[in-house]
Amino acid sequence: MTTGSVPVRERMAALDVLRGVAVCGILLMNIPLMGMLGDLGRPPLPAAPNLDWAAFTIQDVAFAGSMRGLFTLLFGAGMLIMLRNVDGPDGAEAVQSYLTRCFALMLLGVANFALFLWPGEILFNYGLVGLSLLLFRKARPRLLMTAAAALLVVMTLGLSLPSIDRAAALREGPAAAAAKAEKKELTPGQQAALKMQARAAEAMRPPPEKLEKERAQRTRYPGVLVWSARMWSQFNLSPMALYFSMESLAFMLIGMALFQNGVLGGGRSIGFYAALAAGGYGLGFAVRGIFMAARWSTGFEINPEQMVWGGFLYEAGRLPTTLGLLGLVLMLFKAGALGVAATALKAIGRLALTNYVGQSIITGVIFYVFGWVGKLGFAQLMGVAVLIWVFQAVFSLLWLRRYEMGPLEWGLRMLTYGVRYPLPKAGPAQASGG
Repeated sequence: MTTGSVPVRERMAALDVLRGVAVCGILLMNIPLMGMLGDLGRPPLPAAPNLDWAAFTIQDVAFAGSMRGLFTLLFGAGMLIMLRNVDGPDGAEAVQSYLTRCFALMLLGVANFALFLWPGEILFNYGLVGLSLLLFRKARPRLLMTAAAALLVVMTLGLSLPSIDRAAALREGPAAAAAKAEKKELTPGQQAALKMQARAAEAMRPPPEKLEKERAQRTRYPGVLVWSARMWSQFNLSPMALYFSMESLAFMLIGMALFQNGVLGGGRSIGFYAALAAGGYGLGFAVRGIFMAARWSTGFEINPEQMVWGGFLYEAGRLPTTLGLLGLVLMLFKAGALGVAATALKAIGRLALTNYVGQSIITGVIFYVFGWVGKLGFAQLMGVAVLIWVFQAVFSLLWLRRYEMGPLEWGLRMLTYGVRYPLPKAGPAQASGG
């Protein structure tokens, strides 16, 4: 396995910076569902050229999916590092440790939705999918990338092909409504079309009484636990979870391939990362920009054609923007252009697990304990996310002055390797920020 000629210390610093970006960026995607009512995670209709809709447009085009994508690439690389000893003399023990970590992540994911009340958590999925990475520990980049492409194509087809029938049913809606108004007998297809149209309309414009009921549920216990469990089970235990797992596995395999080729650890030239940023963002923004323009042209209302094409184009926009983000961050990092932000991002990245779960705790207190759920607009929630970034950067820097790793990282490591030891103190270079 090759990781390029970049020194190990610099490679780990690059990975930490990327983890810091991913942890911060994923909050931009999560906080609308954390702090808003309904399941859409966008400003309420009608769409208007105001601050909330401008913030949503930027978020959806530039960041949607790419932060989770980067997080997943890094997870694949991290698990590959852990798997390097599986085929050595201590291979049996290495396998035990690896499997223990995967199952521990699954338990931590359950805790994240059940105790910290964030149903969109990713840890359960990562632990589950991580089990299959054992099969790919010796795979070369060609196999990893081919498998990833196959998984993404199958996942896209599985999720998007049913939307063709749903879109066809929605197209029958106006005619069915006209037939109903004329008191004609409706066919089963027309009845189904009207029901689907009504459900879609309610989802797009939830009635005030429904939103108020949700607000009451999410500001008291155990109501918020019921809400969290219901949404979490849809992501992780329903038939849709299969496709979600295929997507995660595909990005983990890509991450493993990029790490082997020295791309993910900062082993390529600044020019390479500049080209990756330009190419990734160029293609991703083209796909997403055109689709966003189409959504604006219809006011984000229900549109059968957009329903179909949105599913088929999602990964075509998500993967390039993820790679564009990877290229941009590493280009700036290698050029020294991140300045003091690099120090903060490295600290956040070294405590990635602690900060990720910490975001669930912080937002749970803000929105459910203090009752702010549904009271802030989309742009305001982006501002709250930035404040949480600042808090976590300060916390991470101060923590690493005293300790070598975060509290959750320490606990997970002890469980993984079955060794009890005190939380290790930071060395002189770490305490001074070196």
